[in-house]
Amino acid sequence: MRKWINRLRAGRDRLRITASRRRHDRPRPSVDHVDRLKRVVFIRWDAKWGDSVVFSFVPRALKAFDPAISVEVVTTPEMAPLFRDTFAVDVVHETARKPSKDAMRALAEKIGEVDLVVFFSHLIKHRDIFLLSQLKTRHLASLDDSVGLVDLKLGEATRGRHMVDKYLVMLEKCGITGVNTDYVVPRSDEAQARVGQWREGRPPMVTFNAYSKGRARSLTPETSERLIGLVLERLPEHEVCVMSAPGKQAEVEELCSRFESGRVVCLPETRAIHDNIALIAHSDALVSGITATVHMADGLGVPSFVLFPYDPDDRDDWHSRHPASVNLLSLPGDPQDVNRLNWSEVEAALDRFCLGMRPAEPGSRH
Repeated sequence: MRKWINRLRAGRDRLRITASRRRHDRPRPSVDHVDRLKRVVFIRWDAKWGDSVVFSFVPRALKAFDPAISVEVVTTPEMAPLFRDTFAVDVVHETARKPSKDAMRALAEKIGEVDLVVFFSHLIKHRDIFLLSQLKTRHLASLDDSVGLVDLKLGEATRGRHMVDKYLVMLEKCGITGVNTDYVVPRSDEAQARVGQWREGRPPMVTFNAYSKGRARSLTPETSERLIGLVLERLPEHEVCVMSAPGKQAEVEELCSRFESGRVVCLPETRAIHDNIALIAHSDALVSGITATVHMADGLGVPSFVLFPYDPDDRDDWHSRHPASVNLLSLPGDPQDVNRLNWSEVEAALDRFCLGMRPAEPGSRH
């Protein structure tokens, strides 16, 4: 049933995109570089925490190149504080995730004339096309080369590269090189202190993340139990901390209770994403099917064992960049499912990952 629902939604989206392009797209001459930047606007209204952390080095690179450049972001009210307070962009233009055409016209009018709009999506959808058609910009950069409005076409030029490298190509086209790509990871002193106090006197830890908003990336209790057991076998000095998510605390506690050794634990009353970030910061490794926490781990210098649904392009875009990480594709199938695994391959990959981990040092990582 899920397979057919996904196909119906995909067909509906294709029809909407086709109609929107016929009405609002228009060809522009392609360019190979952009200069005289004074205002750069990034469309991030679909942003989530993980991909925002991957993006976090870009505003810093632009400001290091020329402090006079105004770095601006279009995003939702929920994500606005992250861009404004943590990533220190100059201007945040807030909008609903799915604004009306009138709202998009007003937003474009408010933004005014800019030098470069960046919308890093492989597929520009119908609502995106309309907003882009309304913006007054000298140049438009995207990964969707099929859109006529896009004159700085980066899709084919960056195919197969990590999202960080795609941003680097975009920056190079603006004359910016020698970029520091370290991520900016949002931290909470309160969460760090709380987790630090909870960790006192405990053995070294591997964090485990099973939960995603989408089914394709969420690990089932059966997959989680088997993976955790394999980790415990290979790292007998470690315990595993299962991270929680909204509405999942009871399920997390039930999963922990399946292991009588007491080596599988969870943080009591996980309150926010900052608690999970603090847990990763105190870990020697992360095991996850969800890339959001993997990007946090990369930014914190923590290696990850990452399971991807079978989508090589997605793996290429979002894999862990830590040199000690393992990025593993699940088996192909329809619909995609990260739990569709070749367990012999998983065990061999876990062997490599655990052997590659540096011995735990006394105390916690801070």
